[in-house]
Amino acid sequence: MALFPHDAGAGGGTAAANLTKANQACYSCRKQKRRCDKALPACSLCTRMARHCDYSEVQPAPTAEDFAVLQGKLAELESRLTYSGGSDVSSGHLSPPSRSASHSVATPQLLHQEPLWQGGRSNFPAAVFLDSRMFQWSGFQLPKPTMEVPPYVLQCIGNAEDLEQTLSDYFDDIHPWFPIVSRKRMAIGYQIWGETGGDIALLLLAMKLITSQPQRGFTASENYLYTAAKQFVAFLESVGTTSLAYLQGIVLIALYEYGQGVYPAAYMSVGQAVRYAEYLGLPSYKNSSAMLGHPMTWADAEERRRVWWAVYIMDKLVSIGAYRRPMCPEPSPDELLPTNDKAWDLGDSTSAYQRPVSSPFSDPQSTFGRLCQSALQAATALRHHTALERRKINGERYDFTEVAGMMENAHILCKALQSDFTTNPGAYFSLIAARCLNFTAVLKILAMYASGESLRGVGSEWNEEEMTLQLTAVDGTKKTAAFVRDFAADLFAFISLDEDVVKTPPMVLDTLYLASMVHHNAWKDTGDPIAESSLETTRKCLVRLSGRWRLGKELLDMMESHEAHYIVGSNFSSSRLSGIPLVVMNMS
Repeated sequence: MALFPHDAGAGGGTAAANLTKANQACYSCRKQKRRCDKALPACSLCTRMARHCDYSEVQPAPTAEDFAVLQGKLAELESRLTYSGGSDVSSGHLSPPSRSASHSVATPQLLHQEPLWQGGRSNFPAAVFLDSRMFQWSGFQLPKPTMEVPPYVLQCIGNAEDLEQTLSDYFDDIHPWFPIVSRKRMAIGYQIWGETGGDIALLLLAMKLITSQPQRGFTASENYLYTAAKQFVAFLESVGTTSLAYLQGIVLIALYEYGQGVYPAAYMSVGQAVRYAEYLGLPSYKNSSAMLGHPMTWADAEERRRVWWAVYIMDKLVSIGAYRRPMCPEPSPDELLPTNDKAWDLGDSTSAYQRPVSSPFSDPQSTFGRLCQSALQAATALRHHTALERRKINGERYDFTEVAGMMENAHILCKALQSDFTTNPGAYFSLIAARCLNFTAVLKILAMYASGESLRGVGSEWNEEEMTLQLTAVDGTKKTAAFVRDFAADLFAFISLDEDVVKTPPMVLDTLYLASMVHHNAWKDTGDPIAESSLETTRKCLVRLSGRWRLGKELLDMMESHEAHYIVGSNFSSSRLSGIPLVVMNMS
């Protein structure tokens, strides 16, 4: 009888009901002090009121001991995030996930001690660019950025002894051929650079960078001074720095990039310098005074002029190799060239003489002024190349009169430089930069005419004048290569000591490379032993200088690549001279 259905239901009803009830009243009933039937999944009252029924146990209030334990855990977590003992923080490597972590949620974390970007607060008024006249008429002044020099910059600059060494190296090795920083001002200013601001700190860092030597196993872009300088430049820009020293720092960084073959960074840095010089109002005395204030002395005004010319020179150096369009505007004919270098160093305005851009190349000129004149020749070559390409597209003939005029000017400048070498042999390293840039500029012009395709328009026929010019250009290539070979032999004798290698400007490397290519082609075409010997002379000088300027190694690698193509049977006709800079035909 006990197995009847009604008996089973009656006997097990109480046990089943207990299994479907919670152990305690729900939270709402406890809070309202109502009777709870503890039904699952929700009590009858919560079901009737359509509210959430919560049977969870009530946690006791945290004690002071609980708070102390929590604070200890937070401190331990902060310590792990800060120091990260198991990961390479300084190099920014990814730390591996913990072994105890689930593979489905473990994500590598990029740990770094410093933020990826260091910015600063800028109070720079946008009206300077939006409406400069309104800004000037309103009488507003440019605010001085409030900032502290970052620790990594201080570490790179070093102590007082390091500063003395940096200034000594710079003014001994760089200043003679690129005098754009006032020696007298730095002799006073560097002692209080920590009070004057970040612009002077950047200039000191850039001076240390340009005098640094390449290190084996590291590229030039991996130089810690270089990475620090590039980061600091961006930081000073973000806070609205307006300073001549800031522009000087950018120029020296660009010079480092050019000399060490860091591209496209060199090209971009020069573009930044051009823009910043335009912003400062250089080379105009009136416009620059509005941004920088009136110069206190004649030497201050001269320094501004020299910095603008340095930007102009760098613009041509990074443009002429590939015939790229220069960014820096051309000076007016009455714009003044830099004055006597020694007079400027001494602050002696009575011994200074200045001549305009339009003055003849045969007139006496300072060593830096000669470099500026060579840069003007490079600008002429670039303009002529643009015009020639346009004529070729339109099927027009070239202008023989214009070519003859450029060759004549280059010849006059070359003779003036040779005269300067004779009268001032102590300025050897100061003058070779101008000499080589002049060679490169003129030979780039003649290279345009060494190829028949450059002489004729589309569908036009050869004439006697064009044939004569091409033969003259090819002959000029050979003569120029011989002059460069002699120059390389003299230079190699001068740089037998390492202390003299560091004084050599990087402008000579392009000329040595181009002459080497001419000698190489002549040797391979004719087997001429003189060409082979000449190639060895110029190449040996390149190898010697590549220890100071990595650009030399880049050019040597290009020569090896050219040799490899020659070996595999590339067809080099006489037209391969196209694109190789040539020098004037008569250098005597």
